[in-house]
Amino acid sequence: MNLNLAKNPLARRAWIGAALATGVAGAAAAVSPRPTSAELSRQRLLDLRTPNETVIDQDGRPLRFYDDVMKDRVVVMNVIYTTCNGICTPAMRNVIEARRLLGAQGQHLHFVTMTLTPLSDPPEVLRDFKKLHGITDRWTFLTGKVESVEKVQRALGFLSSRKDDNLLSHSGMARYCDERNMRWTHVNTMLPPSSVARMIRFEMV
Repeated sequence: MNLNLAKNPLARRAWIGAALATGVAGAAAAVSPRPTSAELSRQRLLDLRTPNETVIDQDGRPLRFYDDVMKDRVVVMNVIYTTCNGICTPAMRNVIEARRLLGAQGQHLHFVTMTLTPLSDPPEVLRDFKKLHGITDRWTFLTGKVESVEKVQRALGFLSSRKDDNLLSHSGMARYCDERNMRWTHVNTMLPPSSVARMIRFEMV
């Protein structure tokens, strides 16, 4: 400390305060470690598989796909559109029945259904569809902007990476997504419900 600071109490107090602030900032930086390569790799994989796009549920609430739908959950997700006359109807029935067959084993699962045609499946249509099929709790229906819906579905493999594949170019599968353990596997929803339940049960081990 120089002589001027020693003679001037106000200047000395300001100098001490600045020194303490610098020390606290340095200590904070010291205890905030940089992400490891494994953490960065995990984040890149999450960004790839579960983009945090804004989507809308059947009650009209905006959700972030990763933060509000996938994070810290085990999710079984499928895709449909409500006017489908093809595989959507039997596939949906199989998943609904498989969930019933899982019983208590499936209590921790969260089921998610996303529309393939967001322009014709707004929240109120999905809400009516959900009610029609007798679906209650722990099952979220999603719609949203076309580009957001498509990005999510391509990330999870419901659509290929080819740009000429439109939203109706889909297969009869569901995704079993365990975000904590970084697992994304397929479930064939065109199998009998007992087989669908068995495939889900196998992934839960």
